[in-house]
Amino acid sequence: MTYSTIEQELDEQGHSLFQTVGDSMEPLLHNRKSTVVIEKVSGTLKKYDVALYRRPGGEYVLHRVLKVRSSDYLICGDNRTYREPVPKEWILGVMTGFYPDESSLLISCEDQEYRRYLQTLGRRYCICWTKTLPRRIRNKIMR
Repeated sequence: MTYSTIEQELDEQGHSLFQTVGDSMEPLLHNRKSTVVIEKVSGTLKKYDVALYRRPGGEYVLHRVLKVRSSDYLICGDNRTYREPVPKEWILGVMTGFYPDESSLLISCEDQEYRRYLQTLGRRYCICWTKTLPRRIRNKIMR
């Protein structure tokens, strides 16, 4: 049995499916339970696209585009506060759909349910950010 890399699958087939690892995209995608559909990127990504990129050290990352800039993207996981500048050359593909929690039901990124989730992102980032503050400051903000 031969294994191919994600890059090979994208080049040969134009798409790739794989199971996610990690909690950075929760609550949308769950560690070792969700499967994503990635298509080879063509052109410029849009704000809120979920990009697959590979860091120079070889690590694959699947995070959301928060800002499109001339030479890079500002990217962050839905469950993270750190925004990472990612050069456009690192981008391998874009998520077009996903199978949540080992389900056989594909949710497209064009689906109404997914679009509703996108509307909650601003609040989610605020909640993540306040969780990083010391408890006494966080309690003052919450009051």
